[in-house]
Amino acid sequence: MTRLYDKIGKHYASARTTDPDIEKSLGMFLNTASSVLNVGAGTGSYEQNLTGLVALEPSIEMIQQRSPDAAPVVQASAQYLPFADSAFSHVLTILSMHHWQQRPFCFAEVKRVTSKAFVALTWNPEAAPWWLTRDYFHEIHEIDQAIFPTKSELENAFPGIEFHSLPVPSHCIDGFTAAYWSRPEAYLDENIRRSMSTFGKIKKLEEGLGQLKKDLESGSWLEKNSSLLKADSLDVGYVIAYWKKN
Repeated sequence: MTRLYDKIGKHYASARTTDPDIEKSLGMFLNTASSVLNVGAGTGSYEQNLTGLVALEPSIEMIQQRSPDAAPVVQASAQYLPFADSAFSHVLTILSMHHWQQRPFCFAEVKRVTSKAFVALTWNPEAAPWWLTRDYFHEIHEIDQAIFPTKSELENAFPGIEFHSLPVPSHCIDGFTAAYWSRPEAYLDENIRRSMSTFGKIKKLEEGLGQLKKDLESGSWLEKNSSLLKADSLDVGYVIAYWKKN
């Protein structure tokens, strides 16, 4: 993960920003937090309104893009959290677990350092493909299915964990893979794709981009997906996983 984001993370601070709707949804599970450890914190999104926050991030490239007034950051990985037992009331991670190495060790560390709860924004690998991954980049769906933790994996690690669906807002400003579901032309922009780690792994990039460009120009994309543009949000499998420590 560190090497990946040192390579692709050079523009994350401008592309991966706090979306207010997603922040509000996360806040429902963090409103009792007295201290928070944000694991895989990146450049600092979703940290501004959290009390007693410490960020943990393995990539120096990401750390260097954090604002000077951002929360204190520790360079380390989820596998070895350099904190005392129950050091934080809550542990938070946002679209990070699919990069964690040796996840059972990471999960044990999360449980060790939290005293109250674990909150994770993640993606359900059992979700069906949506237009981008169904019609143009099925390879993205296959890659993500292989790397994101399943619900059963999380249930085994965190007995009693809850999963809450998180539809993506139509004008989401946090540039993860599904953020532009209502703005298909955005995926043709290389600068936008740089903020999506999976795009750096696929082999048939030009083929998919070419077909998307062709379908947008011909009106085929709009004909097939016009009903989506009436929606305020789209459920493509993102969830907030919430575990309360007994």
